[in-house]
Amino acid sequence: MNATEREGLKEQLRVMAAGRGDGIDLDSVDRWVIEGLKDPIAFFCHLGDLVPPDSILYFEGSAIIPEAAQLYEKNRAANAVCVVRDSIFPVPESFHVSMGPGVIEGLVDLLRQHPVEACFHHVKAYRQAKLLFTFHDAFDGPYLLVSDRIPEKTIRAFSSILGGVHRREPNVNQRDPEQLRRFLWALENPHKLRMNWPWWKKALFFWKR
Repeated sequence: MNATEREGLKEQLRVMAAGRGDGIDLDSVDRWVIEGLKDPIAFFCHLGDLVPPDSILYFEGSAIIPEAAQLYEKNRAANAVCVVRDSIFPVPESFHVSMGPGVIEGLVDLLRQHPVEACFHHVKAYRQAKLLFTFHDAFDGPYLLVSDRIPEKTIRAFSSILGGVHRREPNVNQRDPEQLRRFLWALENPHKLRMNWPWWKKALFFWKR
């Protein structure tokens, strides 16, 4: 990490610690955890079985190709709300997309030609200002987290058809701004540390759910 990137990370840590990356997050008492989802094309082909058709998809990424950005912009949601940001640094691009006709088909076409990370890194869905699911490091991370507002029979069917395994657990939000303040202090006081692992990687790791 060069000096410019270091200063950029420090600024974004200040932004996130101050709550300027905040927005809606999973707020149900419990949540569904679905593991083993590795096929993005199958996921989106069956997404309508998991969430209502008037849901809004939120895509976040740092290297989104122009073709994907154009699809998202063309179908930008008119009634978007703020969604909590997953990436700290570099500052990601984000898009709120209506699940209207042609969106899923267009996205599937892109995913047949490009790797997932070229289209997004994180994907979420919400409806009426309530987050329905969040998929951090989609199809590379360990699990999909789903609000328990989604009925178990829906979760069971969706998980089964995609070859996943589901369970229910308490919805414990591990996002702690104090962690970010500590990371910022570490970046500003490297001479006081004895940690070998770069602090910017540690910050990104612990901000995951």
